[in-house]
Amino acid sequence: MAAEKPRRTTVADVARLAGVSAMTVSNVLNAPHRVAPPTVQTVRAAIEELGYIPNHAARALSSGRSQVIGLPLYFDDETDGDSENPGLGGFLHGLLGGLVKAAAVSGYGVHVATPTDGATEIALYEKLIAARQVDAIVVLETMPHDERIEFLSRRRFPFVAFGRTAAEHRQCWVDVDNEASMAGIAAHLRSTGRERAVYLGTDSPLPWVHQRQDGFVREFPATVARSFGSLEAVATYVEDVEPPDVFVADNDAFAVVAMRTLQRRGITVGRDVAVTGFNDFPFASMLDTPLTTARIPLQDIAKCLFERALREISGEPDEPGRLVTAPLVVRASA
Repeated sequence: MAAEKPRRTTVADVARLAGVSAMTVSNVLNAPHRVAPPTVQTVRAAIEELGYIPNHAARALSSGRSQVIGLPLYFDDETDGDSENPGLGGFLHGLLGGLVKAAAVSGYGVHVATPTDGATEIALYEKLIAARQVDAIVVLETMPHDERIEFLSRRRFPFVAFGRTAAEHRQCWVDVDNEASMAGIAAHLRSTGRERAVYLGTDSPLPWVHQRQDGFVREFPATVARSFGSLEAVATYVEDVEPPDVFVADNDAFAVVAMRTLQRRGITVGRDVAVTGFNDFPFASMLDTPLTTARIPLQDIAKCLFERALREISGEPDEPGRLVTAPLVVRASA
């Protein structure tokens, strides 16, 4: 006699174990933002205990959706393999990992794509939309008047932005509260008795560059602000300038260059001169003098991005964007 085939775990099984309705389980899978967080945790625990695996093909067929969100990554000739920002790869890896994890809980996948040589990011959007490969697109590093956001808005295609959108567009964005986070670094430095700061900023039009500088200078008025287009330029400046009480960099790479240059000058970082960064890339804690910095919570940001993407896919009303604070991590450099 043939062995009886094991019965597939169903939504009803998950609902019974969790003590909720099948509709609640469906909402947890497809629109967790509609469900109270404790209930989401209970349902997800039941899903894990039962080993429930959603039937993605059936769901996609019945809903007309791909159950995939798109993450286009565009590198131009100046930023591809960016040696000026060696932490960029870790940043994107952390964001992608968090996005994949958040999407998987709701039975979604993440499609990473990049334009072919000579093509624009918008051309890639056209391709993804025409092929119905994704239900929504994640847009990275938005600008105040971003042509990518304008294109997606005209097409009425669901999107979510990492970075703020202009007032005339949907506010479906998540962003780091750069001003408040950098102000937190300033408050810490003042509490340790530092009075004179040199701010090492990135020479770029990206909004976060100016937000971070504004946040620091507002809380630490005795600041000399400088902008740099390369790591070499930072090293040259720090080599020649009279040391202040603290060098404050708007990214960890600039901070590390400042630390190494000071050390070559025989200056003890953390005792003679403090140094701080921003991002908390993996190498920050492994330096001879570990770096004080602000940690961008990529897992939290990724989860927020996915939940906002689901709202857009469902056609729900617009609501304000979400700011996420990067907490201060105090180490020996400051």
